[in-house]
Amino acid sequence: MESVENIIKQYTLLTDWFLSALENINDQDGCKTINDTSNSLEWIAGHLITGRYRNIIRLNVQIEPYKYIKKFIDQTIPPPNSIKFDKGNTYPSLTDSREQWTYYWKTFLDKLNTLDEDILKNEIPFNVLSGGNKVEDALTFMVMHETYHIGQMSIIRKALGYSAMQLTRRN
Repeated sequence: MESVENIIKQYTLLTDWFLSALENINDQDGCKTINDTSNSLEWIAGHLITGRYRNIIRLNVQIEPYKYIKKFIDQTIPPPNSIKFDKGNTYPSLTDSREQWTYYWKTFLDKLNTLDEDILKNEIPFNVLSGGNKVEDALTFMVMHETYHIGQMSIIRKALGYSAMQLTRRN
């Protein structure tokens, strides 16, 4: 169970960081970018929610699909099948994203707390960028992926004039 305990610790911190990066940012600022080539907070948040949703599915949890998944994933092509940010698109609000993230976190954590570690050895139909094609490999890669994008969110947050995100754990 040590493997699952480490996964829980990592994703708990990332959950806090995601919420901290978006804390007190109003929905109107969610669609702003810091230059012509950067993503918006709304897009990054939805992109990360899509990843969490996919992780939940990989753990064999039956859950209602993320209602905005078609804005972030082109399911007609093989992974990686993310749809890049488009300033012309409307994305879910930061309020919606914080609520969806919290809901998915609770679902994900509940499953991790009762997880049969054999699920981590299940194969997925592609190799993740960090190597491997097991559920555990995907979960490991997604920790790095979420960290990368939450870092982007923290930079955008400060560029929009908000205070730095909180790095310490929340209760």
